[in-house]
Formats: sequence, C-alpha cells, structure tokens
Amino acid sequence: MSRLGIVADDLTGGTTVGALIAREGSRPTVLFRHHGIAEAVTGDEDTIIVSTDSRAMEPEVAFGRVRHAAEQLLALGAEQLSKRIDTTLRGGVGPEVEGMMSALEDAGEDPTAIIVPAMPQSRRIVVGGYSLIDSVPLAETDVARDVRTPVTESHLPTLLSRQFSREVAHVGLADVLAGQAALRARFARLHESGVRAIVLDAATIEHVDEIARAVVAVGGCVVAVDPGPFSVRLAAHRGLLAGAESVERPLRTAPSAEAEHGTIAVVAGSASARTHEQMTRLAAEPGTQVLTADVLRLIGDEASFEVEAARVRGKLRGLLDGPETVRVALLALDTVISGGRTAKADLEAASGLTGHRISTLLTHRFGRLARLVLDEIGREHLAGAYLTGGDVMVATCQALEADGLAMVDYVIPQVDQAGIVGGPYAHLPVVCKGGLTGTEVTALQSVNRLFDERTLSS
Repeated sequence: MSRLGIVADDLTGGTTVGALIAREGSRPTVLFRHHGIAEAVTGDEDTIIVSTDSRAMEPEVAFGRVRHAAEQLLALGAEQLSKRIDTTLRGGVGPEVEGMMSALEDAGEDPTAIIVPAMPQSRRIVVGGYSLIDSVPLAETDVARDVRTPVTESHLPTLLSRQFSREVAHVGLADVLAGQAALRARFARLHESGVRAIVLDAATIEHVDEIARAVVAVGGCVVAVDPGPFSVRLAAHRGLLAGAESVERPLRTAPSAEAEHGTIAVVAGSASARTHEQMTRLAAEPGTQVLTADVLRLIGDEASFEVEAARVRGKLRGLLDGPETVRVALLALDTVISGGRTAKADLEAASGLTGHRISTLLTHRFGRLARLVLDEIGREHLAGAYLTGGDVMVATCQALEADGLAMVDYVIPQVDQAGIVGGPYAHLPVVCKGGLTGTEVTALQSVNRLFDERTLSS
C-alpha cells in the first residue's frame, strides 16, 4: 500500500523528489506513465511517484492527467498527496494543482494547497514572494527563454494568481520566522476566510521544515506543492516514510582502479551550455570515448537514421574490440559536443517537420540510438548509464523497455541515482538529470558514482 503519492509533471522532477525521499531511508518508485498505476507496482511501495509528462500540455489536458493520477493513488491508499513542481515554476502549476484538489474534493475532502516553491539545497529560494535562482530573479535567468515553457514573472503570487481559478494568498518570510504559534494562527485565519491556496516564502531548509511542522499541527487535508523538500519534511513529520538506514556513498572526481570494472554509457542530448561544459570535461578524461550523432541524419527518413545508427555502432564496436579500455562510452548529439546550434531551416529541411515535432522526433530517435549503443556494450559488461536531458532521459528509458525507476540516492541535489525497473535492463544502475543542473564536474562525479554502485551491489 502506498502511503505517499506524488505526481510530477516530468520524469526528472519525479526523480528529484524520489532521490530526496530515498535519502530518508525509503525506496520510492517513479513510474513513467500516469495510467494503469496499480498494474505497474508490486503493492509493497510506501511511496509512488508518477510522471504525467504534462509540463507543456494545454491546461485542461494537464488538469485531467493529474486528476486521473491522483484518483489512482488515492485508490492505492495514499495518505498524503503531493504535486511536484519545477524549481523554476515552468508549466501549468495552477491547473495541475487544481486537478489534484479536484480528485480530493470528489473523495469528500476539503483540501488546501500549501505551495512551498523553495529548494534551498539547490540554491532556489523564495523571499518577499520573489523566486531567486542562485540569487538571480527567476525571470532574469535562462528559464525566461525556455522554448516550450518560458517563465517571465519572478513574483510568484502574481504568477500563480494568473493560473489558479481560486484566490492565492501569500505568507511572507516574516510570518515563517515568527515561530510556530504565529504561523499556525495565520494558516487558521486564511482557512476561515475561505483561502485554499497559499504560497510561502522560505530561504533555508529549516524554514521549509518549520512550515511542515506547522501544517501537521494545524491538520486538515493538504496538497503539498513544491519541488520536493516540503513534501519530504511533511511526510517525515507525519510518520509516512519507512526510515530504513541509508548507505553513505562517496562523491569523487578521481578514478579508482578498485571500483572500476566495465563500461559506463553516457547519453547526452541536452542543448544547454551547462551540458556542453560537463561533457567537454568528461571527454577529456582518460578512457572516455566520444560517439557523436549527427542531428540532421537522425531526423531524416528512416533510412537516414539507420545509416547513422550503423555508423555509430560500427565505431563503438571498433573501440570495444581495440587495445584500449573503454571506461566511458559517451553518446552525444553533435551539437552537445560542439556547443553550437543547428539552424531551424536545416532542421525543417532534413525532417520535413516544423515546431516541436522536430524535437519530439529527435529525442525519440536518439533514445533508439542509445538502446543500440547499450546493446552493443552488452548487459554483462555495462556498469551503468548516465542520462542527461529530461526528454532524452525519458526516450532512453522507453527504448530500454523500462516501467520505472527505483530511487536510490542523489549524487548532488537534482542529479539522481536509481535502478531501472522492468525490461531487459532491470536493476541497471542509472544517474539521471536535467540539462541545467550541476557544475563542470557533475558528469564525472556521476560516472564515478555508477562505478562505485556496481561495487556496492556486487
């Protein structure tokens, strides 16, 4: 029976909160699909996390997907429902939260959405209602230029009021700092006045914990809305997490001959400058072999894809049969390695498509190519896989015929470690992350973590 049910709008969001929960000693399962949840779980999970892949969906579609997922989680016995949101508030937060609230209302509850968008361990905080990312106002970061879901408003009460059909109240940092009695009294007054959606400031993890303790003390039906920390602290204070002993895992950048056996597959498809920086650093390491995939050939007709796939596999086969050890097989789009961009006109000419359909085709084809690369390495020789870029991560897991991910830990916050659930690559250690996260050495640390995990599990 699931005691904690979480719905995320994409897979990387689901793994982020799942890794936080795993750090508490629980072993949550993240599922790739939002339907047929009961058939995809064993029944022993205390936490089920579902990705609805709805961040860029129309509001009514996102509402329906989240509502349907929430209904299934309630049917599985979830005592707490959480709506995982992006740390940069991308997507339709309002419709998705109201979809979850609708499911609870139909179950006879009177839910209040407690929205705590801060993730201090990733330097995402909220002060005065303003979201600050590494001390920069949200709308002044790269997220304002996001192709699919740009965010151009830093003041979250303003941003969220445009998305919700109900009133959104703001509780500032002064109230959070005033202590439990004051915070509980503020919650009670807002509830009595009919407010059912409250966004709160938080600048430290202690502030997040203070809010969680106040919510537990007040009681009532609550939908936790956050990137992860608030949901975790709320569940912990409610006694909903298993709390088994966690394993201490090293974080290293230097190689270790004792731990390193086999080959790590790296699949890099994010167009971000951060990913380019990380892959450049990893490519410079001894034993890393780079396999570049031509974007234009991948999105051509099926014959074009097959030719490119055969070329990449042929190169890998030669490397694996060669005299040098292939420590890391780095499969990357050519744009990731070059740091450049392919002209829109060239993409349209090669694919015969326009708009988001080009990126959809590219991620699907790149996922297929990743599966071919992993097959070429071989299941017995494969030590793990590092997947970077949210859409690429999903496409690769689908190509591997996986049902979900069993969360284990994080390398650093938002760089998440798991094992594959289902399919021919079941139990394969993986590290997953979005394209905007981490530092120059994050990919190197992740590869080393995967080698260490194989040693721990052997």
